[in-house]
Amino acid sequence: MSKILITGSAGFLGYHLMTQLGASNDVVGIDNFMHASSAPHKNVKYGDVRYYRDIEDYIKWADEVYHLAAQIHVDKSISNPQETIDINVIGTLNVLELCRKYNKKLVFASSSEVYGTSRSKFMKETHQLDPQSPYAASKVAADRLCHSYIKTYGMNICILRNFNTFGEYQADDSYGGVIARFTRKALLGEPLEVFGSGEQERDYMFIDDCVRGYMIASKYSGVLNVGTGECVTINEVAEQIKRITKSKSPIVHVNERPGEVMRLCADISLANSLGFKPQTKFERDLRKYINWYKKEL
Repeated sequence: MSKILITGSAGFLGYHLMTQLGASNDVVGIDNFMHASSAPHKNVKYGDVRYYRDIEDYIKWADEVYHLAAQIHVDKSISNPQETIDINVIGTLNVLELCRKYNKKLVFASSSEVYGTSRSKFMKETHQLDPQSPYAASKVAADRLCHSYIKTYGMNICILRNFNTFGEYQADDSYGGVIARFTRKALLGEPLEVFGSGEQERDYMFIDDCVRGYMIASKYSGVLNVGTGECVTINEVAEQIKRITKSKSPIVHVNERPGEVMRLCADISLANSLGFKPQTKFERDLRKYINWYKKEL
């Protein structure tokens, strides 16, 4: 049984990762609860990665660290880039330094946003990094810091670039994921607001696949994409949600968001070679999520 620390464990992914890892390991989570999900938070302690004093004892205790804590909202990064940099870059540097000090395995939650708009049909781990927003830039900085600690100090770090994820307990407010936000609005009969043309393409995986990716990441060092390798447009997402919910909500196109990425679709050949086989079937899992959400609304 391993001792595992998860930062950002009160969030959407953190909750699901704690649930999975906690079944066979001694798991402790820390979070500053700024962006906590609606999930039940068991064994989650207060801790802010921006401050050494909050996290050192937990990292010293752990065998492995999963660093998920981040300010993940593109819109919020545009309105408050300073906070985004403090949490995502300085916070990651603090985690890196403490993992180096105590010789800990680290899995870092990077993001597909580091790539910017795809320059090829599928994005390999070697795809050029071209951040389009302060959020994406902060993730590039943290991602490359982790890479430098592998090269400079020989640390055991997996930099996991997960693509868009959806599932139970994802935030559905104005900063929430598109699927969660559209589902809430569709069930309430409110307009589904689509930024720009709606032809932006995303690689959506169900949360269970994302968690499986993190299981593989614990045994790998280097950069790793996790996604499905299949894309849908935002327009298609909106239409499918309307159809499944039988909603009369109008789809309304609004001004394109600054920093918008037009295409993100993963090349997962490396993850496949490590045993990752995505199980996501978009429409099936979208129905599963919507059925769950109806009971929560």
